[in-house]
Amino acid sequence: MICCIRQIILKLCIMKNYNSIDEIREKIDKLDLEILDLILKRKDLVTAVVKLKKRDQIIDQRRIDNILKKIGSEADEKGLSGKFAEDLWRLMIKNFIEYEEKIFDEVHKKSI
Repeated sequence: MICCIRQIILKLCIMKNYNSIDEIREKIDKLDLEILDLILKRKDLVTAVVKLKKRDQIIDQRRIDNILKKIGSEADEKGLSGKFAEDLWRLMIKNFIEYEEKIFDEVHKKSI
């Protein structure tokens, strides 16, 4: 995982000659906030899809497997470790499944 982060940072450094660690860290911090915004958009979509699911549809292992395979392949093609990307997505999916289970009853009460 650390080697993947180093690869990303090295690519960023190659793209532009940075003058200081602080300058690079500022870019990383900005990127972190952009990633967070994208995760929040994903959460909104997960909330919407829960409304259309039955409880036994919360975990769709075939879809999860397809997502992980696609993400791993895309990451490899783009020069990021597929395993690293799959591990990140696996954690994100696990947490979104927990979120879906948590909100399921409440969401379905509102839609009745």
